Amino acid sequence: MTRVLLVDDNEPNLYYLSALLRAHGYETESARHGAEALVKARRSPPDLVVSDLLMPVMDGYTLLRQWTADPHLRGVPFVVYTATYTEPEDEDLARGLGARAFILKPAEPEAFIARLRAVQSEAAPAPSALPTPPPENGLFAEYSEVLIRKLEQKTLQLEETNRALHTDVAAREATEAALRASEANLRLLTEAMPQLVWVSRADGKNVFTNQRWGEYTGLAASASEGDRWIDPFHPDDRARVSAAWAEAIATGGTYSLEARIRRHDGAYRWWLVRGVPQRDGSGAITKWLGTCTDIDDIKRTAADLEQAHSQLRQAQKMEAIGRLAGGVAHDFNNLLSVILSYTTLVLDEMAPDAPMREELGEVRRAGERASDLTRQLLAFSRQQMLQPRVLDLGKVLRDMEKMLRSLLGEDVDLALATEGLAGKVHVDPSQIEQIVMNLSINARDAMPRGGKLTIEATDVELDQSYVALHPGAAAGWYVMLAATDCGAGMDAATRERIFEPFFTTKEKGKGTGLGLSTVFGIVEQSHGHIEVYSEPGVGTCFKIYLPRTDRQAAEPEHLSLPVAAALRGSETVLVVEDDSQVRAMTCAILRRSGYRVMEAGDGDAALALSGSFEGEIHLLLTDVVMPRMSGREVAEHIAATRARIKVLYVSGYTDKSIVHHGILDDGIAFLQKPITPDALLRRIREVLTAP
Repeated sequence: MTRVLLVDDNEPNLYYLSALLRAHGYETESARHGAEALVKARRSPPDLVVSDLLMPVMDGYTLLRQWTADPHLRGVPFVVYTATYTEPEDEDLARGLGARAFILKPAEPEAFIARLRAVQSEAAPAPSALPTPPPENGLFAEYSEVLIRKLEQKTLQLEETNRALHTDVAAREATEAALRASEANLRLLTEAMPQLVWVSRADGKNVFTNQRWGEYTGLAASASEGDRWIDPFHPDDRARVSAAWAEAIATGGTYSLEARIRRHDGAYRWWLVRGVPQRDGSGAITKWLGTCTDIDDIKRTAADLEQAHSQLRQAQKMEAIGRLAGGVAHDFNNLLSVILSYTTLVLDEMAPDAPMREELGEVRRAGERASDLTRQLLAFSRQQMLQPRVLDLGKVLRDMEKMLRSLLGEDVDLALATEGLAGKVHVDPSQIEQIVMNLSINARDAMPRGGKLTIEATDVELDQSYVALHPGAAAGWYVMLAATDCGAGMDAATRERIFEPFFTTKEKGKGTGLGLSTVFGIVEQSHGHIEVYSEPGVGTCFKIYLPRTDRQAAEPEHLSLPVAAALRGSETVLVVEDDSQVRAMTCAILRRSGYRVMEAGDGDAALALSGSFEGEIHLLLTDVVMPRMSGREVAEHIAATRARIKVLYVSGYTDKSIVHHGILDDGIAFLQKPITPDALLRRIREVLTAP
């Protein structure tokens, strides 16, 4: 079956063509612009391509040019189907670029299918017979080409007049006057053009540059005569420019390339340099006419857009990985709750010298390490629970300085720069400390022979120009936390992946690959933004932007936790948990501690138990995310008939019903999974004894 690639940014057109072709036995694939078409075609070349001309990102002409330049695609027939360009010159250009057919919209269905089949039946041209794609140019270059053609026509007319002057002196004088006037007008026109204009002899020696050339380069006309025109070009471009110019002179073909030309102040800008030969009646080249069109802004904009698109793709990939990581951590937390709790219960019942006690201790320690991993996954996926307060980031760093110096060792010189920091941040203190620790450890590992680590905190403002190039960032005032080392640095491919969970450049056994992914998740969940700058052999700089607040820093709260002897109770607790193992484990812990326990596997069962039980239920202990009815909904239904009941939510990750962006609603009591007996009993006593 013939496979056709349809390229058009108009959805109805794509739908119509696809339906028409499928009805006639073709298989179709679609693309919304030329860039997408190239990606799909290079992955799996089609048998035929039908393309519009006017499209975003990459138009049809550019697609056709790159299509015929690709040795793997140029043999695939290319059909232009458009209603936008209808001038004969446009069809000539398309065919000159290699189009096998040029069809105008709207075409009758049967006529359209007949044209496609005719193209398929034509013998494919030999690769050497395919046209060489003309060089890339813009509107200015096209305008220049039109002007040059007019100059050529005018010059030919003047030469004809000069030949007639041999027999008529009066006519010759009149013609010479007209020629001088014409040349003056042409010179005036070249001086008014925004391009740099030049003229050279047939041998390539430069003889004329317009005023714009002198204004831009700062050179007099005489300083660019002969071969000295090459001097203002960037040293890295001169050999390429000279080689292309020599080839054009040798072959008589059009001269066109992109190169950097030095401005009078020493700065370089990108220009499209183009030259066309002027020929006499016999076809011999008499001179070269050329222009240089400024394309620096276009190239920079294209590079910026590509960078922005790359960052957007990376953000989307990270979002998908985060959702996966959060789901895995949630399910894993249920398993860890069972492992850690039952292990703890068994260890509590065993004598100090009991057989297998040491082995069970190893099981519990392994579970605790696994619990740390799940917390890091939840941090990366922005599904951990935050307890933010207003902090002075400079004070946090100064309080950590002694610990950081001990962590880094004597070979690493630590420098803190917090002078002038005025703004505060509203974040979770423990999470900020984790960010600083992770960045410091990475910096130390990147400098095995020692070096310098600078940690800086300062006020910065991100404007709209920064936001436009950094998807996910928002304009406004921030406190920037920067960590800069002089270590090994990273290449671009590594920078693209450093925030992915489990990706690490360290040796096996020396890292989990979750340190930077944890930093990424904490920053994102704190409504911040993170950027990394790194070069191999130079070093790395992480810049974290946290929203600034002018509120006063809060004093840390000092809570008195119940002692172990006070963890028992006799109250009635209704446990609602859809995971049977977690539910059985939770109920076992509570019963061993003296509580009266009622258990339900879902919300409906919990409501039925509450409705039929005549005594007081002191506490509802419920999972947050359950099928059919969430923990919040269960609590609301039961509270409608039991106003005095207290609620403790338990979950492996946060849920929108009780949190906003990972931050608890006021008055909500929450316990993060995995559950351990001590943590569960302490939290229950805190909730039951609270006013």
